[in-house]
Amino acid sequence: MKKILLINLATVFILLLFLELLSNYLKLSNLKGIERGLIDTKSSIHKMIPGSSGVHFGKKIFIDEHGLRVPFQNYTYNEKNNSILVIGDSTTFGNGVSEEETFVGKLRDNFKDLNFYNTAVPGYNIKHFKGTLNNFDKFKNVKKAYYFITLNDLYDGRSIIKLDNKKRENSEIKKVSNLSRDLIMKVHAFLRNKSYLYMFIVGVTTDPSKRYFKDVIIYYENNNMLEMEEYISKLNNTSSKKNIKLKIILLPYEYQTRECTQQNLIPQKKIIKILIKLKINYSDYTKEFCDYDKPKNLFYKYDPMHLSSKGHSFVYNLLKNEINY
Repeated sequence: MKKILLINLATVFILLLFLELLSNYLKLSNLKGIERGLIDTKSSIHKMIPGSSGVHFGKKIFIDEHGLRVPFQNYTYNEKNNSILVIGDSTTFGNGVSEEETFVGKLRDNFKDLNFYNTAVPGYNIKHFKGTLNNFDKFKNVKKAYYFITLNDLYDGRSIIKLDNKKRENSEIKKVSNLSRDLIMKVHAFLRNKSYLYMFIVGVTTDPSKRYFKDVIIYYENNNMLEMEEYISKLNNTSSKKNIKLKIILLPYEYQTRECTQQNLIPQKKIIKILIKLKINYSDYTKEFCDYDKPKNLFYKYDPMHLSSKGHSFVYNLLKNEINY
């Protein structure tokens, strides 16, 4: 009996190992783990640890002395060059993509007479951006600033639950004890950092892109957008005082590009209304994404908003013509 049990366990283990290796080889999914020692969470606003390096979403990353993502360790800027400040969250940071393949990295490589300060940090939203308005004072010769908006900039995730409590009251997670829930989350965090097979199964069975967007659209439908208007107004005023040209770029969620209907594009419409009111220069890249032959390829696998290397190249090609003086 024990022998049969051991044989069955060994068979299952070998099968899972084979499927794991196959998932990795065929690139059926991507990892989403973050190595400890990269992000400082002790301060009021979390930030990348200056001078650190490690693995983030399966890619080796390097952080400079300012806490910004750079191509390699000990990367230096030419202080005599004009500079461009880049503002954003994990999409602009380039989760899961090598720095040189991100749109900021491509700009850096193709406009060598300019400095690109990528101040984007994973997990940032409006409340974080408000606290980093002094970034303009940290860098020399800043002539332009680009703020790349992704739709989750307006909330921290928890506020979504408040708007949709009725739909969540009976969810199974509510019935699990705090201890069990913590254990589940730890196992989930471990597997999303280590297992391509696990990420593939989760992606196929739960459709994270759709799930996240449904949360987003609920929020935009019920929010007056005052917080975003306040931040963009302050960002614009700060830029104007320092004689810096501000440009805002809107990036879509993957699910929106499946059906580019008027209903799905409500978030962009509400943001654009604010930008027009404040007379701020902007570009909405949503249409270009929607017109792309297979827009899903522009995004990280089974991910609601992060761009793939192909997606970063796509944004770079849209953006490169705007980098001029």
